[in-house]
Amino acid sequence: MQLKIGLVTGEYPPMEGGVGSFTQELARAIARHGHEVHIITSLQARGQDSKRRIWSPHEPINVGYAWLHPRINRWHWSAVAAIANIALEQELQIVNLQFQAAAYDMKIPALNALAWRLHGVSKTVVTFHDLRFPYLFPKAGRLRPWIVNRLAKSADGVIVTNDEDKEQLLDAGVKSIDLVRIPIGSNIRADNVSSQVEIDALRDELGLYEGQILLGYFGFLNASKGADILLQALAKLDNNTHLIFLGASMGSSDPENKNFLAHIQQLIHDFQLDSRIHWSGFQEDSTLSTYFQAADMMVMPYRDGVSLRRGTLMAILAQGRPLITTRSKGKILELIHGQNVWLSPIDDIGALSDAIRKLSIDEALRNQLALGAKQLSRSFSWEKIAEKTLDFYSRVLIRTE
Repeated sequence: MQLKIGLVTGEYPPMEGGVGSFTQELARAIARHGHEVHIITSLQARGQDSKRRIWSPHEPINVGYAWLHPRINRWHWSAVAAIANIALEQELQIVNLQFQAAAYDMKIPALNALAWRLHGVSKTVVTFHDLRFPYLFPKAGRLRPWIVNRLAKSADGVIVTNDEDKEQLLDAGVKSIDLVRIPIGSNIRADNVSSQVEIDALRDELGLYEGQILLGYFGFLNASKGADILLQALAKLDNNTHLIFLGASMGSSDPENKNFLAHIQQLIHDFQLDSRIHWSGFQEDSTLSTYFQAADMMVMPYRDGVSLRRGTLMAILAQGRPLITTRSKGKILELIHGQNVWLSPIDDIGALSDAIRKLSIDEALRNQLALGAKQLSRSFSWEKIAEKTLDFYSRVLIRTE
């Protein structure tokens, strides 16, 4: 049976951000199964190539795999009404809210009422990309987590991306029958295999000599990803070790990224690392893959530990690159130290620099980690993610009839 599905997201390409990229890939994968997808998002997602038509501003835009509704100016109460109107107009059976507070500028208490507003119109599913609490007002205190927990309890179904968030919502009273864990996938295409000539040419362009080690960091710069820890570890290594920041430095949604970028630039200056730091800037997927392959290893020292909620992790695994990252605060059975990832303690600069030294001189270990990462990434393909998501939608529809 063909479903009519709405995906609500605070950001969508050409806006930059992980949730927008996730929604795009999910929409494509769901559409391949023959379902009709409607994406409800910000006005900014219209971009230069999708100009708003004067006489029909509310008509959706056909993007091939889905209908795009870039209708939301601000994510306040009017947004909830607009989502409900689209659900009615398009006769949507499921509306899936992609929840990440930063994608809605951290001011989203209105979306807490979405399930209530759609009662009798569409079934609601919330995908929690993280459980970060929205800003409400000064000294909101306990009301902030209440907003997130209330949103989870009011929806007909809840999707989380990792076991830590699943346990937290179960502890908050969300019923296990309404809750499923579906990890995210890579939002960077990994089917481009660069030739050694291309890789060598890129390293020459970066000014690297034979035998020098290039570390890679991928994604937006924010405090949770630990780029400042990485710079401190780099400062403890000799001048033959370089670092490249891959991809755009800031997204379209999170205002904290700008301040953290300034902090990173100051650290680079303070540690006198300018000659050893490189920036790729935003690149198309095929070019970005060459950058990934030019790096000897990736280093992602997440401040809260590695998690399957991280799109940057999934991209690195899909690219089949050796990765040093930080230990999870919980158990992630899929990640095996020394087999598909190298794990280091959180916020331990000395241990991180030691791990980089070890992998720098052990090419066989790097190759083992790269092979293990690529094998693991097959568990997180978009085809499998779409199948699990559609199965959950069907269960929600049957259970709530």
